[in-house]
Amino acid sequence: MSGLRMKGIYTIVMVLKRDVTLKVGKLGMLRFSRGVYAYSGSARGKGPTSIQGRMRRHMGRRHRKLWHIDYLLSADCCEIKAIIYSETMRDLECEANRRIRELACATFPVKGFGSSDCACISHLLYFPSHRTNQALAIVQNAHVKLHLRPRLCRPARSV
Repeated sequence: MSGLRMKGIYTIVMVLKRDVTLKVGKLGMLRFSRGVYAYSGSARGKGPTSIQGRMRRHMGRRHRKLWHIDYLLSADCCEIKAIIYSETMRDLECEANRRIRELACATFPVKGFGSSDCACISHLLYFPSHRTNQALAIVQNAHVKLHLRPRLCRPARSV
């Protein structure tokens, strides 16, 4: 199955339906405002660390919280709207995050969120004045500006 070996970067676009305070690993108790967020990550491994593996983990039930994003996605008021992903062998999630921030005039709601292994301030962005569809277009545009071919994956609707 080639999807299990697909390598690249991804950006989760999600909405918090209300303000929430969460314990996020070693970052401690953090307050998140309701609204639209984007989180960029890498998926350059095989199996669970491939693009398909990351999407399956992020869109599924989280039994163990291993990464900062797991804590936020586990909040009952958090809804993933889509994951935009691009195949690449290059390490581009930091650059994608930077471009998304610039295009959206987004802010860093939490320093160190998802960026403990790089020099970025945060890999979580907050879109204070954008709607979901605007955020999706901005993320796709950021991937295109990196000469990538972004694809969109929306979660299945539960019945």
